[in-house]
Amino acid sequence: MDKIKILGLVFLSVSLLGFYLAYLYGRRTKKFRWSEYIAIIITPFIFVLALAYFVDIKILGLFAISAVVGFSLEYLCGLTYHKTLNRRLWRYERFSVGGYTSLLTIPMWGISGVIFWFLGKLIGI
Repeated sequence: MDKIKILGLVFLSVSLLGFYLAYLYGRRTKKFRWSEYIAIIITPFIFVLALAYFVDIKILGLFAISAVVGFSLEYLCGLTYHKTLNRRLWRYERFSVGGYTSLLTIPMWGISGVIFWFLGKLIGI
């Protein structure tokens, strides 16, 4: 197995585990803490930086583009649904942009873009 696939599997595992732990914690509390948010984001972000260093610097571009596109699409989907059916799919409260998305989701969208790229690599797309 080449180093891209090994790093990719480690990255996928750590990222998905971090998101799952965030879900488990988020179910029990409504109080936002910066320390917990940073703890969730920091490990996958460090892996993105490591992948950029060890594999290809273009991964940072993929991260940035995925972050912007994901953030924008989430906003547009929420806005369109609200304007079309006069109901909200979701509502963000912390660092909200119109209630349709949050600035806190930007790194998550970037990490998700890198995850999808690695999934494509692993299955041969």
